[in-house]
Order: sequence, then structure tokens, then C-alpha cells
Amino acid sequence: MKKQNILFIGIDSFRGDKCFGKNKSSKTPNIDKLIKNGVYFEQAISVSDGSYTCMGAVFTSLYPFQSGITTVSAYSKSTKIFEKFRDAGYKLYGTAPCTPFFINLLESFDEKENFSKPGYLHPVSGNSKDSRTGEYILDRLDRIRDGKIDEPWFYFIFLTDLHRSVKYGIPKEYYKDEFGVTDFDKMVSALDIWIGKFLERIDIDNTLIILTSDHGEFIPTSKVGHELTYIAELFEPGKKMKEKTPKFLHGVYSNGYRFLRYFAIPIKNRKYKKELSPIEFKSLNTRGHSSLWILPDDTVKVPLIFSGKGINSKNKIINQQIGSIDILPTMADILSIEFDFDSAEGRSVLPLINGEKLEEKPIFIENAVRRNPTKPGNCIGVRTSDFKYYRARNNSKKKVCLYNLKNDPDEIVNIASERKDIVEKMEKLLEDIRKNSIREEEINIKETQRIEKDLKLLGKA
Repeated sequence: MKKQNILFIGIDSFRGDKCFGKNKSSKTPNIDKLIKNGVYFEQAISVSDGSYTCMGAVFTSLYPFQSGITTVSAYSKSTKIFEKFRDAGYKLYGTAPCTPFFINLLESFDEKENFSKPGYLHPVSGNSKDSRTGEYILDRLDRIRDGKIDEPWFYFIFLTDLHRSVKYGIPKEYYKDEFGVTDFDKMVSALDIWIGKFLERIDIDNTLIILTSDHGEFIPTSKVGHELTYIAELFEPGKKMKEKTPKFLHGVYSNGYRFLRYFAIPIKNRKYKKELSPIEFKSLNTRGHSSLWILPDDTVKVPLIFSGKGINSKNKIINQQIGSIDILPTMADILSIEFDFDSAEGRSVLPLINGEKLEEKPIFIENAVRRNPTKPGNCIGVRTSDFKYYRARNNSKKKVCLYNLKNDPDEIVNIASERKDIVEKMEKLLEDIRKNSIREEEINIKETQRIEKDLKLLGKA
């Protein structure tokens, strides 16, 4: 029996409600086709709001504090799952950012491109040198189509076009209202065209296709809110200033620009407060600020599609909460690849796909956005389909937040002080998840020691 191939597409910062549902304004016929020919999970929850912690959780099926992938610097704690695919006869191919985590993740792949920044599919400000990533992907898929690559294959693609001030990378032909309300929505429409190009080059009848994201993003519905998020007014002048600044002063310039941004944001907040909805204003600064204690669904709810070979259900929307840590066990289950489910925190949700019942599990979440990339984020919590609870990482009595997701899906009213009974129940769920793992302090110590050892070997310490 011929084994099916696997195309795994991860799109950085792609919000779940911008892929499917009432908040979607993008034009995405190719993504829609994947949903039509498969299953879409409306309540897929990522473990964090940071790329490394999220993708580490996807490919280990463990929470960050279990795998050790808790910070940007924890890149050595990658997964060995791809050895399972190799043992099953798969050729491994990958295209992902040139960062320590992804370099390590793709280390054992047969062919790989770790593109340097920006590495986008679309040119930035008309610079075609920034858009070679798409060419690499299409070239490999052409070789697959032409029979120059042996089957079965596993191809992991991680796209970053949404992870930036998208205003400066949207193709001109997409600056039309039909492609979305905000610049972010328009870029989703532009990305969909590329997804269509990918799908044209594969045998869909013999390929399992998975499309998801690492985490969500704050993207307001109003145009002013979008401009506010990325501080667009500072981008272009700042870029021109840097071009005129001597190279030896670029570090000073970068720090000054960053300093200016942190002052500009509160000023703009006050200016546009009346123009934003409560949820837009609440979520405005969730990304890039270590001082914030907030984990809205904007940043942790992700799209998740299973489509193609091995998925018997068609055009099925599943509303039950699952975690991104469930992706790997589900994929292994569909492909009949041996996987140690007992050692994983996640589980296969293939029964849900096949119409069977599966008890819903609470999902651990944590803040991973920080100025210091060597330390974990400042808050942790747990989400169920009914409630979301989070608090200070090291103090269960500090910064306590509780939201009723059924009555208050925008997470506007903190009911922690009113419903201490539910707070206690959610804290119990949180601790039940954490108690089976090694202590985060031990992980951090070990990781620090490993980094110091690596630096000595490189002659840098």
C-alpha cells in the first residue's frame, strides 16, 4: 500500500478567526478548499504567544516546561520525532527561518533551506531579493511533481509574511477592499495565492495536508487600530535614518528606535482610545512588551486544518477545544506511525475527526513575549471551553485574571474577585498539569549551562 505524503504548512502569527468565521474578511479560495475537503478546528489553542515555545510544543507534544523549550535560547531542546518519520521511510524536507531553533529543528532533514530574514514570499518595498523563499518552495515541489524526489516525503514549510508590518510587503494588486478590511487581512489573501501554487504541485489524493499557526496576533478590525499596532509612522522615517547612519552606530540607532517605540505606543493609545473597541484597546500591546500580563484568545487561538489523504470527514467544523500539542499524535495516528502516546501531553484527536466523542482537556498557556529572550514569560494559565484563567508565573495570588468565555468571549470583565470558587478550580487544573514535570528552575539552569558550554567551544566565552 502506497504511503501518503505529508505537507505541513505553518504560518507565523495567523489568527484562527482570520482563517474561518465571522471575523474573516480575506479572500482565501485555496484555504477554503482545504477546509471543504477536510476538517477545521475552531477552538485550537496554542500553548503560548511566542514562536519557539509554540512550535516546540507542536513537535514534541509537550508543554514548554516539560520539553525545556521555554525561551528563545532553548533551541537545543528540539524534538527527535522526525526520526520516527525517517524510520517509517519518509524523506524529510523543510523551509523555515534562519534562527537557532529552526536550524536545530531541521538539522536531520534530507534537504532544507533556513532562509535569512526577511525571507518573505512577497517583496518588501519592491525589493525582489527579499522574496526568494517562494521560489525555493516551488522548485522543490516541482521536483516532487516531476518524480525527481522519492516518495513518501514530509515537507515542513514555515512562512513569516504575517509576522511584520505587513503594509510594506503587500503586493499592489491586493490593495483592494475585496481582499480584506485591514492590511493583515489583505496579506492573508496574498498568502492564499501561494498556498494554491503549493497545492497545484502535489498529488492531493495521496497527501495529508496540515495547515496551522504558531500563535495568533492582535489584529483589530479597524484600520486605525492596525496602524497603531505597528507604529507605521515610525517605520519609514526610521528606515531612512538608519540608511544614513554609519554601520558602527547601527546598534545605538536600534536601541534608540526601540526606546522611541515604547514611548510612542502609550501616546497613540490615548489618542485613539475612543476609536477602538474595548477588545482592541485591551489587546493593543499584547505583543512585544514584557510588562504586560495578558493572554487573550487573539494571541493563543490558531487555525488548524487537516485535509487530504487519511481524512474521511469532509467540510467538517469541530468546535470542541483541542491543543496544538495534539497535532503530532493526531498526525502519527492518521499515518499509522508508532508514537509513544504515554510520554506525550497531547493526544490524537482522530476520534473527533471521525465523529466519535472525546473528553475535552484543559490547555496550559503561558506568556512568552518578553524583552529578555533568556527568561520565560511572566504569566501562566489554563483554558477550558468555559473559562480562561491566568496569573503571575511565580505567584498564584498576583495578577489573577478569570474570564467567562461563554458570556464574555472578548475577555473584557475580569471576574476573579467575584468567583473565587472557579479560581480555585482553575488553579487546581493548572497545578495538575504542572506537577508531573521537572521544575522550570532546573530547566533554566541546565539550559544556561549548555549555552555556556557551547560558547566555550566556539571560543566566545
